[in-house]
Amino acid sequence: MDELLVFDLDGTLIGADEQISDLTRRTLGALDERGIAWTVATGRMPQGGREALPGVRFRQPQAYKNGVLIWDLNNDVMINSQPLDPIELVEVCRRLELNGINPWLNTLDHEDRIGAVIRRIGTEREEAWAKYMESQAISIQLMEDFSGIKEQILNVFAITADSKVLDMAEELADVAGVQVYAGPDMYQPGYYWMDIHHVSGTKGDAVKFLQQQTGARRMVCFGDSDNDLSMFALADEAYAMENALPELKAMATDVIGKNVDDAIAHFLIDRYNLVLK
Repeated sequence: MDELLVFDLDGTLIGADEQISDLTRRTLGALDERGIAWTVATGRMPQGGREALPGVRFRQPQAYKNGVLIWDLNNDVMINSQPLDPIELVEVCRRLELNGINPWLNTLDHEDRIGAVIRRIGTEREEAWAKYMESQAISIQLMEDFSGIKEQILNVFAITADSKVLDMAEELADVAGVQVYAGPDMYQPGYYWMDIHHVSGTKGDAVKFLQQQTGARRMVCFGDSDNDLSMFALADEAYAMENALPELKAMATDVIGKNVDDAIAHFLIDRYNLVLK
C-alpha cells in the first residue's frame, strides 16, 4: 500500500450538520474504486462515527476516542484499546469534582460493549447526552464509587456550561499517564467539552498502529484541532482546514478550505484526478 489517508471528522470531513455531504461521500467512493486507502481518526465513539457516516463501509480499521480505540465499524468489533489506569482515574475524577465538574466515564466490558458511568445526571445538557447515549444502545450506570468499576475505562469526559474545563489541562498536568483535551462545543454554543484519556491513546499512537497494520508506505492526515497535533507530527503530509487552530496550521504541509465547503472533497478530486459517479 502506497498511501493511507486519515481524516478527522468534526470540523474536518463533516459539516455543521454533523453529517457527511453527498459530494464527500462520492469522493470517498471514488478513492475506493482507485484503490486509495483511507480511514478516520476522531474524538467520537464508534456509534458517533456511524451516525456521521451512515451507510459508509470501511476498508480499513478506524481510530475512535482520540486514538484510545481501534475499531472495525463494519463488524462492530474492537481491534485495540488503551484504557486509563484505575488509580489515575480516581485522582482525575477527584480533582474534577473539586472544581465542580461532573465526570462521565466511557467503559468497555469483556464482550467489547461500550458503556458509560456517572455519579449523577444533574443538568439539562447531561440529560440530553444521556438520552443520546441510550438511543445508541450505550448503557449508563449510576455509581458513587468509581473505584469499583470492573470494565476498562476508556476515557473521562464532561459537557458543561462552565468554561473552567478549558483550564483543566494545566490543572491535571502533574497526573502521570493522562492526556487532556478541552474546547468549546461547536454544535452547542455556550457549552464546553473535556476529554481525558491515557497518554498513549492519542491519534498519533493510533495512526502509527494503523499504518503498521495496513503496511502503508506514507501517511497523509487531515484535521482542525489540538487532538490532531500528534498525528500531524507523524504524517508525511498533513493538511489543516481553514477553520483549524493556528498551532495546527503551523504544523501543516498546507492549509485547505473550510469543512463546511467540502474542502477535502475538492482537494482529493484535484490531487487524484478523481471522476465521481
